[in-house]
Amino acid sequence: MKKSLFVLPVLAAVLTAVCAAEKQPGFSAQIIPTKAVNIADQFTGILPNRPPFFPKVVKVTCGEPFKVEIVFSGAKIRNGAVDLAGKLVMTDPEEKQNEIPLRSHIRKVSGDTAGVFLLPQSLTVIYEPKDPKGKYTFDMELADCGANRTIRASASVEYVEKVDPKPGMKAFEKTGNYYRDPCPEYVIPAFREFLANLPKQKAKEKNSFNPLPQLAFFYFLLKENPQCVPAFAELFKSLRNEEKYLAAVVLNFVSESSAKTLNPNQRDAVRKQFPADPFQVEKAVFPWQLDVCWAEFFVRGTKAPLMKIVNAMGLAGDSITVEQYKRLAKPTLEDRRKLMNGLTVMAAQWSVRSLAPRHPLIRYYLEAALSRGEVKNPFAGVLAAKAVGIPVKLKNEQVSGPAERCRQQQETKEAE
Repeated sequence: MKKSLFVLPVLAAVLTAVCAAEKQPGFSAQIIPTKAVNIADQFTGILPNRPPFFPKVVKVTCGEPFKVEIVFSGAKIRNGAVDLAGKLVMTDPEEKQNEIPLRSHIRKVSGDTAGVFLLPQSLTVIYEPKDPKGKYTFDMELADCGANRTIRASASVEYVEKVDPKPGMKAFEKTGNYYRDPCPEYVIPAFREFLANLPKQKAKEKNSFNPLPQLAFFYFLLKENPQCVPAFAELFKSLRNEEKYLAAVVLNFVSESSAKTLNPNQRDAVRKQFPADPFQVEKAVFPWQLDVCWAEFFVRGTKAPLMKIVNAMGLAGDSITVEQYKRLAKPTLEDRRKLMNGLTVMAAQWSVRSLAPRHPLIRYYLEAALSRGEVKNPFAGVLAAKAVGIPVKLKNEQVSGPAERCRQQQETKEAE
């Protein structure tokens, strides 16, 4: 069994709800086994009165990583700090125990509503083939040293041979909501569905067919689930022609070990078309790159890919509409570049507006980023706020002038 105790970044800005915490009736804590990788982002990247969401893991298979997180509330705040001590004990099916000491002196706690805190220490666990199958329990004893109160909590995870997908479930649709409901057992069936739908997709999209956004889902799914890579590699070996090549693109970039599944000719073919990893988007300037960012968001639920989509809206300051392009007698390469910028901006704003109602975390991240001034480009700020219905206060004319023009231009585009 691999296990590691690590400390999250300094939580002065992470922890929420201070004043309200002092009013809480009692000290409480909860152990959360989870596959979520966006917990720190939720504590740092959303406003204090917004509830973080932690999907719990119940069953895991060999090599499947998960974390044991601890959240608490109602601790005594003294001189702006919380002082905790305790232990976390993991007991395996054979009654063998591993004890991990917990100690946290959290300074400069600030916030004002939810009363929920994240302990800086977190346990990462990966079960290996030699570990006994069965139920693993996690028992915690945590003391609030500032108030001489001790509480206990427990949770469990079952280590199983395998987890089967539910019959009749559409696997690709299931993985599209992965960050809220991690489901590694659907990764391989989802890729089979993707391949089965390829002819229809190609016939519909014709010359605009681009498989990278959908392949990005599997890239990020395998990144988060290395235990699924061997099964994906076996599937790859059974494929032919284009289907085999698409699977090779994913395997080539997931990790160095997965790339070794390919022979030299296969690796060369992929790297000839993609000299750099197409799934690592530093700055989104084309619509398909927005889709890659959305794939990462739906798998991980993290803030970074969403902010890349928001920042792409800043291209509005250097763009033209389709209608403006059509009115040009002799469009130049520069005109085409500006047209592409305009299309990317429209795609970015449309996607945020259409997806935010179904994914509240999008709005939570955006309202915090906008209120904290994290969106530096005025065009991006105005368009992102408009996409989710958030009022924007523009600080000065230097910023408000171009931003207001951007808002008016966008409304004109929508009217047209």
